[in-house]
Amino acid sequence: MTDRREAPRDRSLGPDALTVLGVGIPGQRAYPGQDSSEHARRLLRRAVNADRPGEEILRLLSAARGYGIERLPEPRGHAGGGHWCSLYEHAFLLDDDSELCLYELEHDRTADGGLVCEVYPDVLSAGRAAQRHARVRGGDA
Repeated sequence: MTDRREAPRDRSLGPDALTVLGVGIPGQRAYPGQDSSEHARRLLRRAVNADRPGEEILRLLSAARGYGIERLPEPRGHAGGGHWCSLYEHAFLLDDDSELCLYELEHDRTADGGLVCEVYPDVLSAGRAAQRHARVRGGDA
């Protein structure tokens, strides 16, 4: 679970990287999505990574009042070389006015080149996964 007010800072990304991604700026966005719990269920159901957020996150999101999706800048370790990789932040507005974010990494770095979705509880884990996929599938990042 990532609460924007408590997001860890990774100095290797540069001092303003997380601010650019919106981390640490609660209340600075709209949450136009209406069926937050269903959106969270669909997102986590299609995630193929074994370490995806689980039932506790779904429980927290069951009472969310809205959500918003934003495509983030390409993660470090972008697939490159004709491969596709995209990172999305799914921000949920909770009942207590706090925000919980999940990070969706979509990529085609699979054995058959098929598009898959992975979901992580923080942007740093998603970025590390993108780097790992780039190295495993030929390092053409």
